[in-house]
Amino acid sequence: MRRRQLFQLAGATLVAACGVLPVAPITLQIVTAPPYTQHTILEVALTLREPMAANYDVVATDLWVEAQCGTTRLRVPAFWYQDFDPQTLAPTGTPGWRARCFLTTNGDWQLIARHGTDQSAPLVVSVAVATDKTGMVQIDGNGFAYADGSPFVPIGVNLGWATGQGAQVISDYTRWLTQLADNGGNASRIWMASWSFGLEWRDTPLGDYTNRLRQAWLLDQVLALAAARGVRVMLSLLNHGAFSTTTNPEWDANPYNQANGGPLTDPAQFVTDATARRWFAQRVRYIGARYAASPAVWCWEWWNEINWTPIQERDLAPWLGEMQAVMHEVDPYTHPITSSWASVSATSLWDAPTLAMMQHHLYSSDDVVRSLNTAQIPIRALLAQKPLLLSEVGLDAGGANAPDGVEYVHLHNTVWAPLMMGYAGTGMYWWWDSWLDPQQHWTVFAGIKEFVAGIRMAGMRRSAPKCSDNAIARGIYDDTQALIWVRHAHYTAQKAMQAYMQTSQPPADWHYAPTALPWQTLTIKGLQDGQYAVTWFDPQMAIWGATAATTVANGTTQIDVPPLTIDMAVRIVRQ
Repeated sequence: MRRRQLFQLAGATLVAACGVLPVAPITLQIVTAPPYTQHTILEVALTLREPMAANYDVVATDLWVEAQCGTTRLRVPAFWYQDFDPQTLAPTGTPGWRARCFLTTNGDWQLIARHGTDQSAPLVVSVAVATDKTGMVQIDGNGFAYADGSPFVPIGVNLGWATGQGAQVISDYTRWLTQLADNGGNASRIWMASWSFGLEWRDTPLGDYTNRLRQAWLLDQVLALAAARGVRVMLSLLNHGAFSTTTNPEWDANPYNQANGGPLTDPAQFVTDATARRWFAQRVRYIGARYAASPAVWCWEWWNEINWTPIQERDLAPWLGEMQAVMHEVDPYTHPITSSWASVSATSLWDAPTLAMMQHHLYSSDDVVRSLNTAQIPIRALLAQKPLLLSEVGLDAGGANAPDGVEYVHLHNTVWAPLMMGYAGTGMYWWWDSWLDPQQHWTVFAGIKEFVAGIRMAGMRRSAPKCSDNAIARGIYDDTQALIWVRHAHYTAQKAMQAYMQTSQPPADWHYAPTALPWQTLTIKGLQDGQYAVTWFDPQMAIWGATAATTVANGTTQIDVPPLTIDMAVRIVRQ
């Protein structure tokens, strides 16, 4: 009888017969440090008996890892990887092939690498249960949920790019993501722009990301920082300027430009030219191979504000379908896919099946409530079917130029108004690097996080309860509960600016508060008849008040609103 030995390989157990072992066509080695728990990434390095040079197209390399645990099966592509020193950002070690698998369940996972007809020996990894992990984000009606079914309500801000290069990237994102998470935020939006995490630009030939592996590695670190803090990222793959000659134009430096050796004479050809589509499909496959397994990835965004490019919707629609198929091939977790326009009315594609969620941007000094009422009109019929997000918002598209106290009024309103008007998350403010972080306004997220905690907002309907002439009320409700935000009608950026201009020598810490309103009555309709608990909440202080009772009869109830200086919120729940 032949004796058998156990070989330990980085926490995984392999069984082999004694004697001389043949050299496997592919070997797997675990890179991720133990312990291995559910809802985390397992990363493996792949070594081929016949080495294969850097290649950034998984279709060309045909190098995949198949992972199975019970009835759960995943097929993930390999990608070319280079490590870097976090202090100097100098390359370290030898580049090679990696693959990442998101461990969706606990148990024994078996991994096998395949390259054509070659395959590796099985690698078995024991994965423990992780009760504190929620899994990937998925669409839940017109909202979002984690894989375990618990609601995901995006609360956050844009964090598009770092303020500097090199190690500054890690420093900035460590600070920003920590502040966001510590104050109740759980969502951000990051661009893969030419000056940040983009994989191709004038320093790279099309399809060759070697000169940008540093940027790819930095994005790895940022996503790891986000995952450790429970923050989910909308990853924007294309910014409008790269294909625009008029708005934030970068076309002159774009490698797709024929002047730089690319295939295109006009940026509009990007979605129609076969060569351009082939090169971008390769980039999509690499992005999916490298980042899809990250639990920090919330969704993919194809474009930021594509309406600022010359690309026409009739050409964009088939491109969206083609690229969605490419991403689904390499993303077994099927993250939601979206794209953005500068306004809701800038596109007719919101009902396209290729877009799982709707989003728009808003820069206006007008009252956010009034602006969002107008924005919802073109897509009102779809609001019950798809999530809607205000994914970029600011008082002024030119910068955070208003006095701090005025800008803060707008920020506060953009955090609260969207959720209370049927959006799937808070508004995501834009001026994170030049204003929000320097002024330390991160605490603005604490109130809304506390107010909606544990609430499955998907499927809830919009309402506009009646209040006094000097207050506005917006809310969401189902048959047995309502969440309502009541705000002073004068708590707007416009009114704040008027007050600021009328203040003689305003102090540096000037803030705006309109004249308080006395007690008033709020009329609420749409709930089932019965007894309800009424609990008021202070959005500014993030503090709950005492709980009272009310009766809903004939679908209507009235409750008293405490004296109002800025705003109050109330949760009404059937007993």
